[in-house]
Amino acid sequence: MKYPRNSYWHESADNIIKVAKNEETLDDKNFDVLIIGAGLTGLTTAYLLKDDGYKIGIIDETAIGYGVSGYTTAKITVQHNVIYDYLINNFSLEEAKQYLKANEEGLKLIKTIIEANNIQCDFKEQTSYVYAANDDELKLIKVELEAYKKLGIDGFYEKEPALPNHALGAIGIRNQGQFNPLKYLYSLYNILNNSDSCKIYEKVRALNIEPHNGHIDVSTEAGTIHADKVISASHYPFDNSFGLYFLRLYQDKSYVIAARTKEKPFEGMYINVKDPIYSIRYHYSEKENLLILAGGNHRSGEKENEEYSYKELEDFLNTNFEGAEIVSKWSSQDCMTYDKIPYIGLYSNSIDNLYVATGFKKWGMTHSAAAAIILRNKILNIDDDFSEIFNPSRITLTQSAKEFFSSTKSILTGFLKRIAPVPDELHGIEAGKGKIINYKDRKIGVYKNENDDYYCINPVCAHLKCSLSFNEAEKTWDCPCHGSRYDIRGNILEGPTVKPLDKISIKKPSKM
Repeated sequence: MKYPRNSYWHESADNIIKVAKNEETLDDKNFDVLIIGAGLTGLTTAYLLKDDGYKIGIIDETAIGYGVSGYTTAKITVQHNVIYDYLINNFSLEEAKQYLKANEEGLKLIKTIIEANNIQCDFKEQTSYVYAANDDELKLIKVELEAYKKLGIDGFYEKEPALPNHALGAIGIRNQGQFNPLKYLYSLYNILNNSDSCKIYEKVRALNIEPHNGHIDVSTEAGTIHADKVISASHYPFDNSFGLYFLRLYQDKSYVIAARTKEKPFEGMYINVKDPIYSIRYHYSEKENLLILAGGNHRSGEKENEEYSYKELEDFLNTNFEGAEIVSKWSSQDCMTYDKIPYIGLYSNSIDNLYVATGFKKWGMTHSAAAAIILRNKILNIDDDFSEIFNPSRITLTQSAKEFFSSTKSILTGFLKRIAPVPDELHGIEAGKGKIINYKDRKIGVYKNENDDYYCINPVCAHLKCSLSFNEAEKTWDCPCHGSRYDIRGNILEGPTVKPLDKISIKKPSKM
């Protein structure tokens, strides 16, 4: 898989990874632990297990670094916007402490791994801030600061944040961090690749999980793998046979710009509370210091023209950082749970030795490390006092209701689009555009390139049959229901789908 846009992290870190091709067949391969997903969660979990006597296999549908881990803003913090007042009031003080402790342990683990292995990943200790862009947000951050006090978080209030845009105040937490996520991920890969206990296989897509007494079979494009224990760390759980994750998650999209600015870089990592949300920090490296600006959030597949999201970011950049030069821009999709807490633990209470980690809601750096600790503890039968709140089998109807009904509306809209009428406009498609049209009494998705070539697909997601939308900004077909993405030829770019789109042949229209 190759995303339509590479991130700055790819451009700055590709020389670090030392890929070792595993030519051996995977069919009927046996592992003690099989990890599906070689992003930060999967590789960190393997790192924690590599010296415990397990034979570990790791598979990933993409090249290493081309999943979600390569498209993040890479802020390592326990300050997940305003979350702790919500947790205290909607769960309990004790459960809020569990959430906090898990992420504190994740932050500590990342720092420990970097130091123990002398990983050069542009790590910098930073203060993390949530700032207020208006009076409503100011009230919210002051309430959140009170939650910090209840939890023993050493937070503080900053009246005048060091930001060029208008900010009324901010709350901060010291001793957080930032880094280049791919320099870190690739270093983990190199460590594991040199370990006798681990084998990593790129570009191997898992298709199905089938539990048996005593072992689990995972069907892949390279054959069936057998394992005693399986961890699904593939961003979005792809198997719909159990767990019902397609009813319990949605995907949210955000956009990122890396830019050179004329201003002196400021310290700290910043984000505001409500839409429009802007995440702002500088990335410091030996080569240069770049502004990392993110925002433009919306549910995946719901925006008709995603170029507007990039434009929103560029307008903010030009307004607040005069003369800035864009170096790179990219987008990312994040899995969101309805109750705002990730799912980490047993995939389903009905199946032993199958585990999942998903729903990090845009805070994947500490959550990935926290998930690795929790999964390691469960596999090694180590008790902890912070994993219960992340139990994937929890039932939180009251906390989930608002987001669930909003998501249900989006999914229903996606299905209704399948029966909505569309025009017969094969002649009217512009170069570089994609459109769903009626062709010989059936709907087809058509993309026309600059050479007057037509690429036609069945515009129905292969995952759960939701109608697709064309993404003008990145030239992809996107699913608004669960976030699957395909290129103009129907090839999979991002799951949870495991099947490509059906290709359709048409008679090329004659020139008018």
